[in-house]
Amino acid sequence: MKLTCWTTFEGKPVLLDADTLPPIVRFLNPAHGQTLAADPKNFAQCLNAAARAAGDGLLLTLPPDTETLDAAWKERLLGVARQNPEGVFFYGDYHLQDDDCQKLQTVRRDIGDITEREDWGPVWAVRVEWLNGLGGLDERNHRAAFYDLLLKSWGEGRRVHVGGPLALIPAPQADSGASALKDKLFFPGRGKLGGFSYLFMDPEDERHTENVFYNFLKRENVWLEDERTATPSRRSELHPPCPLVSVVTPVYNRGRFIGKAIESVQGQTIDDWEYLIVDNGSTDDTREVVRSYAAKDSRVRLIENNVNIIALSLNIGVRAAKGKYISQLDSDDEYLPRTLEHMTAGLEAHPNWGVAIAYYELMDEGGTSLPEFGIIKHLEYNRNNILRVDGAGAPRTWHRSVILEFGGFDEKELGGYGEDYDLVLKCGEKYEVGRVHEICYRYRRHGDNTDVTRDPEMKIGNKTLARMHALKRRKKLNAKG
Repeated sequence: MKLTCWTTFEGKPVLLDADTLPPIVRFLNPAHGQTLAADPKNFAQCLNAAARAAGDGLLLTLPPDTETLDAAWKERLLGVARQNPEGVFFYGDYHLQDDDCQKLQTVRRDIGDITEREDWGPVWAVRVEWLNGLGGLDERNHRAAFYDLLLKSWGEGRRVHVGGPLALIPAPQADSGASALKDKLFFPGRGKLGGFSYLFMDPEDERHTENVFYNFLKRENVWLEDERTATPSRRSELHPPCPLVSVVTPVYNRGRFIGKAIESVQGQTIDDWEYLIVDNGSTDDTREVVRSYAAKDSRVRLIENNVNIIALSLNIGVRAAKGKYISQLDSDDEYLPRTLEHMTAGLEAHPNWGVAIAYYELMDEGGTSLPEFGIIKHLEYNRNNILRVDGAGAPRTWHRSVILEFGGFDEKELGGYGEDYDLVLKCGEKYEVGRVHEICYRYRRHGDNTDVTRDPEMKIGNKTLARMHALKRRKKLNAKG
């Protein structure tokens, strides 16, 4: 099998014949290869030109300053390609060179991620016949060219990990601005600013990325058309006198914040609410703080649960709730005064909404707003793009009947993370996910935030699992239609 390499030199794509290169080589000297006629700013055009010039075999993409590590790298890559005839995209580990120190970077194996934020490493190869057979990458959406490649190669056994490091890569220069933002945000996941990096994406990048993703959904027959017209059932609603809305908060060791959350509910412009706080076995003074508020306000209720599983606590709260609507509030966050007024009014005015979701602002540990991030609106949300992005906003105020209809929050597979995202996906497949265009939530960022303390691989894995379940459901829905 032929192996062809390509890289860039002085901004131009250059094709390299791997057979004529020495076993260990630093790329690139233009004498090594053939300069191609392609727009260096358009990665899709460059890769397409390289694939056409290669003709067949494997095409390996290398950053300009890459250095191969040993004489075995070529045969290791080709051997994996021969052993995996269904594979079309091959990726591997690499060494990162920083201040004369080498550190092995292990690229985790593919678990089916369909977002643009996954890390595949800087060195990867594609099967040339496959790429040319597709007609290449979409040059119209060239700002999302690599993402287009990933989604076109998505599927069982098509993306293959190559064992062992393939190359030595110089460490990239740190983006001080992005690092400073990420330090404040504590956003989970990969990407320039972590899992929520799409919130700060250039509009043209976002447009190209969305186009590539929508094309993928249509190819996979999981694209959902039209407005949802179903209306939530009223059969599970309890008889009056009952509050209009029940606020539910799972809590674990948040004694220093839970009082602020309670006061933000007590300060609402409507009084027709109850507040259920489900404690997950706190070892600090959380329960004592809640009891002190409950003693003065009968609408505040403490439910003691000694199992620290968020989805379980949410379900306990939903089952105990008496309200027509369920509104979520995390134990270290706060509502604004008109939150429940805005959220319930939206649900009352739109019978086909299964859940209402609004805008939020960020604050630091002490409650000071972080205006440099602006208002987080998640305007990129729609029932299709939600499969790519990680959220739709906050707070989430549900028809209680909708939560019960879908079996509650997933305790078995998503008990500790992603349970609310999963339920939004399910809801949007049948009902409208309503948008309340008001700031209704204050999201506190601090070092003990669950976005920081939970294992990042678990968080990415849970979101991916929720998406995979959604893809299967959507295929069935479209097959029926």
